[in-house]
Amino acid sequence: MKKILLHLPHAPDYRESFLRELSNYCILTVLAYSCKSAGLTPPPFRKNYHYIELDEKKVINLRFNNKLVEQIKVVNPDVICIALDIHYPTRIAAFLLNPHLWKKWVWWGQIYGRSKNKILNTLKIYLIDKSYGALVYNDSIQLKLETESKKHLNVLSFNNSQFSSKNFEFLPNTKNTKLHCLFVGRPQKRKRLELLIDLAKRRQDLIIRLVGPGMEQYMKSFSGYEILELFPSAKEDELNDHFLWSNIVINPGHVGLLVMNAASHNRAIVIDSKVNHAPELILAKETNQFFVDFEDISAVDKLLYKFIENPSLYIHKGEMLYKQGIKKYTTEKMAQNHMKMFNEVINSK
Repeated sequence: MKKILLHLPHAPDYRESFLRELSNYCILTVLAYSCKSAGLTPPPFRKNYHYIELDEKKVINLRFNNKLVEQIKVVNPDVICIALDIHYPTRIAAFLLNPHLWKKWVWWGQIYGRSKNKILNTLKIYLIDKSYGALVYNDSIQLKLETESKKHLNVLSFNNSQFSSKNFEFLPNTKNTKLHCLFVGRPQKRKRLELLIDLAKRRQDLIIRLVGPGMEQYMKSFSGYEILELFPSAKEDELNDHFLWSNIVINPGHVGLLVMNAASHNRAIVIDSKVNHAPELILAKETNQFFVDFEDISAVDKLLYKFIENPSLYIHKGEMLYKQGIKKYTTEKMAQNHMKMFNEVINSK
């Protein structure tokens, strides 16, 4: 089996399914920074791959790993796959100063991130052009790279997911007296969860439930939070119970992996139309989920009235999200696409 070095920013619990799946095809070594330093949860244990946790050396917003070239030499991989992020300048320096590695170097991830800086984006395209190629989060990033580059870049989408096909569970969606709205995730400012308090105060025909680590403590900072149902972090069967309770998933702020979570449980998702979202948004767009400006009260109310009058609207969209997710967005598909690129690298030598 060929040796692969995969250098991620972090390797939290939601990456474990993918890493184990990928390790079925290769001898895998993962380099990453501590999960806790980013407020993420590590897996209970790691299996089937070698994991190296890097020391956190941070200056302002930048992280440094001056031993990267040395670590590459120790692993002696057939393919080097490293997340492309300007916040990690030593990765870029290691690449530029070691052109003998270019033919087996593959860049990985969101690539563009949230930056719209043309100079930085031009630099990223240059780095990908000099490397073997890039593995990117989804088809839209692949298309953007191919469109913006003047050269033909070797780019492949792996359709980012945190769920194996066995994690997809087609939960029935039962009509309730009141519309059951669910949010699952970490409570953060960019999630704009305080908007849901106003929504719950204004509407007596729905119930809103928030599930996440430290959720009650976080929401206490907002007046009237008691009107919401608040639950701590949940996994597996506990999480299934919350989705079984729900009719729709609701997200008034930045949305990322919650799109996949909704898909894996057969639930439609309502997403803010103006917020800057993560790459997982493409799955919601592919299945024409519900987009609305949460600050436009009349638009939100109009959509919710439609749900209450016609539950088949959100039931149908939940089924669409589930079918597209299990067809295209699983960790098995992710691993297969990674190995497709890695085998091309190996066979090109």
